[in-house]
Amino acid sequence: EVQQCTREQKDVIKKQLPPDDCLRNRKTPYNQRCSHTYATRCPDATWFEEHYADLHKKRIRNMNREDTNADAPPFVGIFVGCNKGMDAVNAMRMGSGDPTFDLSKWKHAMTKGGKIRLGNSVCGQDDAGKQFRLPNSENTTSSVAVDANVTNATSASRYRLFCVEPMPSTARALARSARKLGWDGRGFLATHAAIAKTDGVVRFPDLSGVGVENKGMGNCKQGGSNDGCVDVPMLSLDSFVHKFLTPGAVGGGKGRIDSGARKGMDEVPVIDYLSVDVEGYDYDVLLGGLTSALPRVRYLEFEYNWMGSWSKQSLKEAVSRLDHLGFTCYWPGFDGHIWRITKCWLNHYDVHFWSNVACVNRKFAEMDGVAKRMEGMFLDTIAKGEEVVMTFENRYKNTRH
Repeated sequence: EVQQCTREQKDVIKKQLPPDDCLRNRKTPYNQRCSHTYATRCPDATWFEEHYADLHKKRIRNMNREDTNADAPPFVGIFVGCNKGMDAVNAMRMGSGDPTFDLSKWKHAMTKGGKIRLGNSVCGQDDAGKQFRLPNSENTTSSVAVDANVTNATSASRYRLFCVEPMPSTARALARSARKLGWDGRGFLATHAAIAKTDGVVRFPDLSGVGVENKGMGNCKQGGSNDGCVDVPMLSLDSFVHKFLTPGAVGGGKGRIDSGARKGMDEVPVIDYLSVDVEGYDYDVLLGGLTSALPRVRYLEFEYNWMGSWSKQSLKEAVSRLDHLGFTCYWPGFDGHIWRITKCWLNHYDVHFWSNVACVNRKFAEMDGVAKRMEGMFLDTIAKGEEVVMTFENRYKNTRH
């Protein structure tokens, strides 16, 4: 059970994430002048990466001892709003421990060797130098030898990442690149679909560019025609999970969760990583996954926004719903800074500005380490007091981010 923040802790958080800019600029949210925007722009999810680094180090030690249980655990990821696929590729590399999944190879494939210009990556996700570092053997084993177990023909049955993208031109580029690299046979699955609250059909602009952000179904007249938009299949998150995550598809990695949450879940594997980035419709995606999908998710990231459905939805309500499902949510920052939202609510959080939210499902025993890391970093952050204050000046003028 998550502890309610004390009054003293909330006072510190309010100083670190002050409401002033949020309230002053609430009528112009597109200017992104708000403390929870400053705090969560381009976060460093070290708490999650360290979890997988530890898993791979353990596997390496087992391999060096010729342990028969040296395989990395199964991994399932779903990226809703996959865009150029950079974050998804890095997640697959992290989850599988397979060095085949490399950002430089992916960028080369997506650009056709530099012939195609991609949309801008705001946080430098296409920088191969920033991709997940796979640990080598503590002795002299090379990275190729270390990862031999995950680069065989069984990898696609143990590791799957669904890169779900509704924008037609970007979805075509994702599928083409996955085929070109042979990654579709290794479990990296580009899927052209929109994920929402319900099933149906929705229109998206068919642009000439690849990886264009801030464009989506809001730019199309739904039910219209001759507007440069095309029909795209739409599924709820629950429907997507039941359609694509068949029993046994990922090696049976179902996790250890309490019996109440387990009821009715055995048919579909656990989802290790769910990322939602759909330009203002993120909460709709979550609402469409309350029954089957979200109870299976170990770790969740989503965007909060002023656009789309978010404009009329409450982050407080979203975090409360997620809490009931077992999720503890945080504002994910950088340089080791992170702020808990669950049971630490401040009223100015409901002022809608673009931000990122990261949540760990405490009902999964396998996530205990991640949960402890996140909470520990939160306590360390507030212990710094006014050394960490997210104003515009501190965020953009006085830092390297």
